[in-house]
Amino acid sequence: MQHTILTMSRGDAPRLREWVEYHSWLGFDDFHVILDNPTDDSANVLRTLHVPAKITVEVRPAFGEYYDGLAGDEKVARAEVWREMNRERIVEWGLPIVDPLSMRQYLYLPAALNKYALRGEGWVSVIDVDEFIVLPGGRKISDVTTAAKMPRVRFLNFNFDFKERDPGRPILQQHTRRWAREDIVGHGQGWDTRVKSIARYDAAVPMASVHAISRGWFETLEPEIGRLHHYKVSGHGVPVLPFCVEDRAAADAFKVSEDPPSRL
Repeated sequence: MQHTILTMSRGDAPRLREWVEYHSWLGFDDFHVILDNPTDDSANVLRTLHVPAKITVEVRPAFGEYYDGLAGDEKVARAEVWREMNRERIVEWGLPIVDPLSMRQYLYLPAALNKYALRGEGWVSVIDVDEFIVLPGGRKISDVTTAAKMPRVRFLNFNFDFKERDPGRPILQQHTRRWAREDIVGHGQGWDTRVKSIARYDAAVPMASVHAISRGWFETLEPEIGRLHHYKVSGHGVPVLPFCVEDRAAADAFKVSEDPPSRL
């Protein structure tokens, strides 16, 4: 049975090798990467990876606004203006669109999901390049999908301390401090139910959000079974919670290859 990751990426070339190698090791054998008006050599990085998985690279041209180089507050202000200007269209779409980036996600991702929905048996997850699915205890993604009682499985989100990043070192090895589940639940405000998901191909459409993928029956894994690690510098709207848990589950289980071999 095939296990797919679908993502949209821009400017992630330094992160891609570790991210793909890790999830391939986890058992994902199909990657569909949509490059949104790429600004680096992400396409070449993906094409030169050597992993036991199919990698589809889809390059999209510039569309709409991009906020490259803007400070956090300025991005927020620009997004607020954009939402007001596009209010009627957002209501008409009925999707959680908050800025030009999310608009492009809901333009591009559903088309890819529709293709997978026609393929038969398989599962697809929609995650970003700064997100890693973690399955403690040596589990693989096939263990999760084989045991699934519902057509959609959700992974609770845990943000990691991503300050003082050394781009020359693997992300998983240098960032091991995360939020505690108790603090997330105590904060609430939707963060206690923030998830990413994996859905059966035939249950992945119509797309409802990048978090749930689609509406319908689902189960949420206990973090001890499977969870989502999110490696991103905290910004606007992200709660200031302590990174009080040392979590080396991913770091100890997987070591990125020292040299990027050529892809056959």
